[in-house]
Amino acid sequence: MIKHSSLARIHSVISLSKKIFTLNLECPQIASIAQPGQFVQLKLPDDQSSIWPRPFSIHKAADEIVTISIKKFGKITRLLETLKSGSMINVTGPLGNSFSMPPPDREIYFAAGGVGLPPLQFLAEKLLRQGYPVDKLHFYSGARSAEELFGDHELQALGLDYVSATDDGTTGIKGYITEPLSVELTRRRTGNEDFIPIIYGCGPEPMLKKLAAVCYKIPCFLSLEALMPCGWGVCNGCAVKIKKNDNLVTEDERGFRLARVCKEGPVFDASEVIWE
Repeated sequence: MIKHSSLARIHSVISLSKKIFTLNLECPQIASIAQPGQFVQLKLPDDQSSIWPRPFSIHKAADEIVTISIKKFGKITRLLETLKSGSMINVTGPLGNSFSMPPPDREIYFAAGGVGLPPLQFLAEKLLRQGYPVDKLHFYSGARSAEELFGDHELQALGLDYVSATDDGTTGIKGYITEPLSVELTRRRTGNEDFIPIIYGCGPEPMLKKLAAVCYKIPCFLSLEALMPCGWGVCNGCAVKIKKNDNLVTEDERGFRLARVCKEGPVFDASEVIWE
């Protein structure tokens, strides 16, 4: 896997809402090879309060610019928002695997939870550029509130089917985004055995666990979120339990194997993940 690591110049910092902002990084080496589902590690060069860099999904990669959308959560993310155009930041990527491209004749459903949206929008836009029929793309995006929901105007402008939901009902349907998606899949599948869509999801673990249940016997691929101290597969701090492959024998015969989200992931087949 090709990786690039260096200082990158901040092209711009754009506020999307009270909770979400976007970093645009001048990094042609990463922008030219990044694929939907991959991520980068960012670290402030002058910040000594944090040893490890922070992982962020790639939202867009075009014209030598890598776009990262970030939720303000703690000290590091708030420091990232204060960066000025022209300042520098350490960036490593693209890291991890990517979403597999679907066959051209399938209905595609995207399920995004909060800042799980970026890799899914990246994938949707790539499919459209490659000529995938827009009427076969359905994007379901959810967040806690309107302050954390973003990307809706861009997604609607693409012309695809778009549904939003918020936990508190401040915009879109009130409730979890998996609820209207479940209703839609049930409606489409009832009496139609030939309807076998492909689901792509990214978001917090409880949402992905629910999504995996909703997509029982439907092909579903999830980009998992995890703490990634190194991002290179060295520290094993982001390992998750995966169902044992019959061709692989675990040392202690526990019936599962461990996979690193940063190395073997972040994208996994939902049917392989062992949820706890």
